[in-house]
Amino acid sequence: MKKTIAVLLAVMLALCGMTALAEPKTYVDPNRDITFTYDDAAFEIAQEDVADDELLVVLASKKPEWGEAGVSFHLEDLEDGQKFPTLADFKDVEEALHTTVTQGEWNGFKDVFMYDTTAEGVTTQAFIVPVYDKDDGDVEDILTVNINVSRLDDEETGMKRDDEISAVVGSLKLLDD
Repeated sequence: MKKTIAVLLAVMLALCGMTALAEPKTYVDPNRDITFTYDDAAFEIAQEDVADDELLVVLASKKPEWGEAGVSFHLEDLEDGQKFPTLADFKDVEEALHTTVTQGEWNGFKDVFMYDTTAEGVTTQAFIVPVYDKDDGDVEDILTVNINVSRLDDEETGMKRDDEISAVVGSLKLLDD
């Protein structure tokens, strides 16, 4: 009986330890422009480049069974005189990538350009988000979010992976200056 209780206690402690490893981790970039939350048992920061006028963060899967899986966030200031693109500006992109670019709401953001491509078994969903100045309403920055996933034969694993990616993207917030 004592051995059974000891084994159950050990299993419970191990499960508690596994839960602690799966705690969400919040990323806040050094410029305090964006934040997102991710499960550090599932993802890692594979690249982080920070400058005064630009940020690139690449979040990559740590789970080999998920195949290629990751999310990248690229935030850049618009240069003086540079304008946020229009749908017509994406005609070359559509032709080159054999895709259709649409514009609408995504993840709580408005006027977002969206398209997807597939190359070498990896599908990329791209979202180009205008970041509006809260004072004058003009676009001051462009946030590009790319979600990359490879095709998986195991539907259940693919759904779990996609849910984890959706949680990361769903947690994305732009911070006020």
